[in-house]
Amino acid sequence: MIIALFGGDGRAVGTHAAFLIALAAASVGTATTLLRVVGAHESRLPRLDSVPDTLRVVELCRDGPSFAEDFPRETAADPARRLVVLDLPPGWAADCPVDLGECPRVIAVGPSVLERAMAVSMLRATAHAAVPWLLGCGFPSLGASDRTVRDTAAAAGLDDTSIRVIPRGLPAPLRDAAAPAHGSLLASLSVRAALRVLNAVVPGAVPMPGHPGDVIAPVLAGMGEADRRDAQDRLRDLADALDAAEDGEYPSAEELAAAPVLEEWEFGMRPVAALVGRVTHHPDFPPGRRVRTSEVYVSDRRTWARTYSRLYRLGRPAGPRPSLQ
Repeated sequence: MIIALFGGDGRAVGTHAAFLIALAAASVGTATTLLRVVGAHESRLPRLDSVPDTLRVVELCRDGPSFAEDFPRETAADPARRLVVLDLPPGWAADCPVDLGECPRVIAVGPSVLERAMAVSMLRATAHAAVPWLLGCGFPSLGASDRTVRDTAAAAGLDDTSIRVIPRGLPAPLRDAAAPAHGSLLASLSVRAALRVLNAVVPGAVPMPGHPGDVIAPVLAGMGEADRRDAQDRLRDLADALDAAEDGEYPSAEELAAAPVLEEWEFGMRPVAALVGRVTHHPDFPPGRRVRTSEVYVSDRRTWARTYSRLYRLGRPAGPRPSLQ
């Protein structure tokens, strides 16, 4: 199988999506080639350490003298038994100088206003070519990805039939050089599975009737994706949900349909880690007031603690140093 990725923001988000999908496939034993096509003056990938033996990373310069021979050779070698993930220049989404066949074309879209606008501009430019799939990267939820991209495209005057959003998304790029989290790899495997099914159901340039989730949902329902979000991601998701709820846009029908069902429910209480002590310099309490803080999320257990509400400096402890665990 071949998957062609184009970055809706230029290159960064497309390379991020291509790398995650290729790494995830290789991590489960699939022979995978990540093939990047770059210009003579474009930056190359940094040296990749600790990648699976099943992942092969190739970068070809489109201005090189042997590109016309190298590209077809890299993409044609037994594609039925391996995965080839193409990281291609954004302009190739509308006017591709190489033959991509019937492989799915994917535009990776970031959550910022500028990234969405650039992706919509790419969609407009591909009006005469195969209808691409849109892949949300870094959106708070799948429903937010679909809704936000469609609203942006509608505001730009695009017909809804030219918009196809993959009913799976990827997390935002990491802010450091750490290896992708397990949850990121699981999400990437879901995207690959979705593309395989969607392209089989709706190959080539035929627009898909209805919502793609109606076709892919039964296939992905049994995948059992674990929730691997860390504390930072969970809090960001909560903040986004609170903002959307305040605007009356949460939850969407898609988010609600995908949510777990809680039967025989009632409100209950559970203990959380908190600090108790006498506080000074607090904006809401007079000096010396004995208080119980909100939930503690992180602390060095000696000099500071961050709770749900604010940061505290830790002074003299009441007795033996508390563990805060």
